[in-house]
Amino acid sequence: MDNEDNFQENLKMLCEQVGTVSEMCRRIGINRQQFNKYLAGTHVPSKANLRAIASFFGLSVDILNSNPNDFRSMMEGGHFHIFRNLIQAPKMLMFINELVHRGETNHSELVGVYERYQYSSIYNGKIVRSIYCIYERNNILMHYYVERFPNQDGSGKIDYHFKYHGLTFLIAGRIFSIDFETIQKNELTFSNLAAVSRNAKKYVFGVTSGIAATMVRQPVAAKVAMHFVSKGLITKAHIKRATVLSPDDPSVPKEVADYLGSGTATINPF
Repeated sequence: MDNEDNFQENLKMLCEQVGTVSEMCRRIGINRQQFNKYLAGTHVPSKANLRAIASFFGLSVDILNSNPNDFRSMMEGGHFHIFRNLIQAPKMLMFINELVHRGETNHSELVGVYERYQYSSIYNGKIVRSIYCIYERNNILMHYYVERFPNQDGSGKIDYHFKYHGLTFLIAGRIFSIDFETIQKNELTFSNLAAVSRNAKKYVFGVTSGIAATMVRQPVAAKVAMHFVSKGLITKAHIKRATVLSPDDPSVPKEVADYLGSGTATINPF
């Protein structure tokens, strides 16, 4: 599937998120009949119209042209609707505007796909490698990530599968994030992170905490480390690497292993 087909499919998905297509066309400044041709795939928008459409939805042109399966994965969990309402709330707008004007505004070096590592609170002594993506919308950073826990019998069957969506803020050189789990719908997590570049490799190190709405999953605080993989959104190839590993697994980057240390999922009090 080429970019033109990707755009058509993704545009259809985005149209499901708006009230009426006519009102959307009016606000974008594109003729409704012309827009219908984009939806039908009979015409390709000019560069100016493509930028206008991307701008209206707060997405980059590259994301608008991404693989529809990857695009849908980004949209799953209803986070577009939830975050649109959240971001439009007056007090949230005041908070975000304050961050944008006071903080760093160059997000280009941060967005993309990461492999995220932390000790597991489910499989004791194991390291979880999840797939994490940061992207930009309306000059606001958002993220989503996927965790998969295979059965320990070696069958390859996935026992647990979690997906989180959330907001990311840059404050005083730190990366703060808040997200919620969208499959079980019972957990909030918070992270305080910092990006580090070493020998042209990008890492993010910090602390994350999770609070579930059920006693089945205990609250947890843990060190977390992320290794930058690529620009764009999460693909099926990325997700295949989401798993649980032994601490000495050679696929865990040395910098990550050194940071996480060994033996525990939680951060011990002093």
